[in-house]
Amino acid sequence: MNRYWVYLLLAIALLVNVGVLAGAWFQAQRAEGATELAFFGMGHERVPDYLKLDGTQLERWHAMEQDFVKVLNDVGSEIQIHRERLVREIFSAQPDTSVIERERAAIFTLQEAQQRRVIEQLLKERDILTAEQRLALADLLLKQDPRGTAGAQRLHAR
Repeated sequence: MNRYWVYLLLAIALLVNVGVLAGAWFQAQRAEGATELAFFGMGHERVPDYLKLDGTQLERWHAMEQDFVKVLNDVGSEIQIHRERLVREIFSAQPDTSVIERERAAIFTLQEAQQRRVIEQLLKERDILTAEQRLALADLLLKQDPRGTAGAQRLHAR
């Protein structure tokens, strides 16, 4: 029985970690698929105005973001499916640790790929922005820090 509780506590801890990392994202997806809220704190359609993009920048921004937002939404749906399976297995009458581990690994793999896509996208966006716009975007992203740390202040100090 002790082994069962260890696995259960491990699985619950994992869910908390996954929930913290993806909580904002899941909420945004449920609200009409607005995944970008988790990254920008506003709908992606408002970010160009916030950054004051010119016509050329705006054209490039929209061309880059369409596929990116779609992929984020698609991956988010996949993560949600695995998350639901994980929760159901953890609280089933006879939890199977191999199923729990498989679902945890699937979530981790999807989240890791998603993080890479976000970084690649930000690097692409960086290339079309002025120094002031890059700073504004960095500030916007740092304000989304769930711990409320002062990352933006450190960026300004550089």
